Amino acid sequence: MGCGGDTSTPGGSVPDELIADFTKDNGLNPADGRQGGFYVYGDDKGTFDPPKVGEDAYPTDPDNGNPNGSGPGSFHTKASGFGTWGAAMGTDFAPKEGDFKGTYNASKYKGVSFWAKAGAALTGVQVSFPDIYTDAKGNPNALNSEIFPCAYITGATNNCSPYLVKFADANGKFPKYESYQIDTEWKQFDIFFEDTQQDQYNPGFHTEADKVDLEHLTAMAIQVNATYVDGKATQNDFELWLDDVYFIK
Repeated sequence: MGCGGDTSTPGGSVPDELIADFTKDNGLNPADGRQGGFYVYGDDKGTFDPPKVGEDAYPTDPDNGNPNGSGPGSFHTKASGFGTWGAAMGTDFAPKEGDFKGTYNASKYKGVSFWAKAGAALTGVQVSFPDIYTDAKGNPNALNSEIFPCAYITGATNNCSPYLVKFADANGKFPKYESYQIDTEWKQFDIFFEDTQQDQYNPGFHTEADKVDLEHLTAMAIQVNATYVDGKATQNDFELWLDDVYFIK
């Protein structure tokens, strides 16, 4: 496992690899130019509790948090009714550049570590890392004049398919994460960039290297997918707390 425990260094300063610990709000640790806050999003069938209110910052839970780390304060939501693809919580790492998401150079890190617990054991969890090529609001044209933003079109070669890992994947594509499950106890989860790949059922645009572009990372997200039975999606309601999110050196 990666970083955990006390969120400060011996001198009381906050380590650069801290992304967020939610002791005050949903905002990111502003180290190395990172800027933004955690948010929730999902398909058009469901609702969140607390609800999303326009562009307001999503509230945190001041009373509950990782007892093995920063203590009280966590990012928390209850999601219900999301029956198309599901719902997620995540963050962007850099401010917008015009109409597009900014990018963050995370190449000095090996992955992301976080603590999480749920109201009940979760299924269908994936952790994704959209980059300038696989984020619909990214602008790869700024790097290559022949490449334009991806689109959410199933089966298209320019589909916005981020690099991700799946917990307990039934197809065995992510063997290091077969035992990973977010349940009712606080647990730490380490996700390594080298293990990420595009969803085999939803491939999309990728560079010749076919790996996440860490020099132009836009975001991260923890997604709970809808449940699929005989090809039909049904809602997979959940309650999730997130705390002590770090980059892994």
